[in-house]
Amino acid sequence: MAANEIRDTPGRLLLGWAVLMGSLVLLAWRIHLRPADYEWTEYPTALGDARYYTAPLGKDDRYEPNLHLPGQDKGLFRRSLEPVDLEDAAMLKLALDASGRHFIYQPAPPSSPRSPAPTPPAEAAVYYLKAGENRYIEFGARKFYPPYEPKARAP
Repeated sequence: MAANEIRDTPGRLLLGWAVLMGSLVLLAWRIHLRPADYEWTEYPTALGDARYYTAPLGKDDRYEPNLHLPGQDKGLFRRSLEPVDLEDAAMLKLALDASGRHFIYQPAPPSSPRSPAPTPPAEAAVYYLKAGENRYIEFGARKFYPPYEPKARAP
């Protein structure tokens, strides 16, 4: 019976714990010395965003205000049928929409301090949802779309 007994098991367990705790102490020390290397960086632009606008937010985004900004009751209408080409690096991330499915973007203001861009009123502001790489769907105040009426056939 003594030949089947595993010898030195407590010593091996203590050695394993010492190696594990030593590596954890070294990692904690490194994080303490250089915390910036381990911080999560959230980019304020549209680079890397894969939450694409592929389906309408409601029944029809052109005729119903389906995009709601956080903290606002008034919704926004889809203003463009086809996506607009804009650079991802030039689009600033504002917030998630009220449903939490998409990020809302606006173009970055010009960086020239001599010519500040005038800020449009809130009802005239244009917002964008990302529809693909460098492609955006425009949302804002409702554009005029004539109601659909089928053409009457001649008798």
